[in-house]
Amino acid sequence: LCLLLVSTTVNAHQTGNSYLNIRQVDGRIAVDLDFYVRDLGSLLQSPAGADAPAPTPDELRALQLPITNAIQRLLKIEIDDQPAALEFSAQSVVLHNDGIYVRQRFTGPTLAADARFIVIRYEFFTRNDKLGRAFLRLKLQGEEISSVFDRTNSIQRFVLGETRRWSTILLFTKEGARHIWSGWDHLIFLLTLLLPGLMLWNKNASGLSNARPKPRFAHRDAEKFALKVITAFTLAHSITLALSVFDLVSLPEKLIESMIALSIIASALLNLQSRFLFSHWKLAFFFGLIHGLGFANGLRELGLSSLYFLETLIAFNLGVELGQLSVVLIVAIPLLLLVRSDKGKQRILTSGSFAVLSISVVWLFQRLFA
Repeated sequence: LCLLLVSTTVNAHQTGNSYLNIRQVDGRIAVDLDFYVRDLGSLLQSPAGADAPAPTPDELRALQLPITNAIQRLLKIEIDDQPAALEFSAQSVVLHNDGIYVRQRFTGPTLAADARFIVIRYEFFTRNDKLGRAFLRLKLQGEEISSVFDRTNSIQRFVLGETRRWSTILLFTKEGARHIWSGWDHLIFLLTLLLPGLMLWNKNASGLSNARPKPRFAHRDAEKFALKVITAFTLAHSITLALSVFDLVSLPEKLIESMIALSIIASALLNLQSRFLFSHWKLAFFFGLIHGLGFANGLRELGLSSLYFLETLIAFNLGVELGQLSVVLIVAIPLLLLVRSDKGKQRILTSGSFAVLSISVVWLFQRLFA
């Protein structure tokens, strides 16, 4: 019921992020800040706020000065405790995975060769938390650092000249887990494929439910079933995630999201019939290839570190695996403890598949015609 209630509003991936890119150009600090155009109403404290319509290109040009003033007021950079004044350089429109952004470019002071640390105060969140998160890429003194600003972490300090490998890897692992936790479509697809495994749980070697002899055989079939499905899904989406990141496979985002919704519909329909036999792990592998392209879109939003490319790719994928495993355990353990009879398991399988089918049909129409 809860899933049905959120089905009309939930999206596969978060939108409305911002992107902060700080680097050196001819020895001076250069700053690019990308804002989602639909968030400009909140940024400029428009009376309509977040409900303000997206501005037209002409309106964006007219808003250049107010946007610049807001950024210079709310984005503060300090180098070795000294404020770095930012001078407006240019404004343009850029496209990210989730829509159109306005980019403002600023020029800062010359960065001293012996600079020790930089402090960034990203104070937009104190005005309106609907601005989501800000993804930072910092490339100074030959080092590249990635981080994420949000309402609870809006001021960050970075030591320059130190290796940031492990902190970057930890960041991408956390972001991978965050991505799967917010990716309802990926989770529902995996849980739908695992639902038939309920019928195998708590059976002994002779196939009788709720029997007690030989407990070491009681759950083996169910465990093998879950292991095959999860492993196949993991391998498949890891393959296409890597291929997409290396630009070997590329499909339009709208097509990918629609195909993901179709994969959920197919898995739910197959659970509701008994005429055709099929291999769940093969289905998980086939559709997992499509879901991997969806994960790649989320990874592109964060931006891979060029210094630690392979490490961050693996870390993001590890975060995805840990996130989906945690959700599977959170859902599976109460079900296995509370539902003992075959009749109850069948009800869960049937009602769960019907609910998933309804949700995924709504998602498909949203993604095809939005």
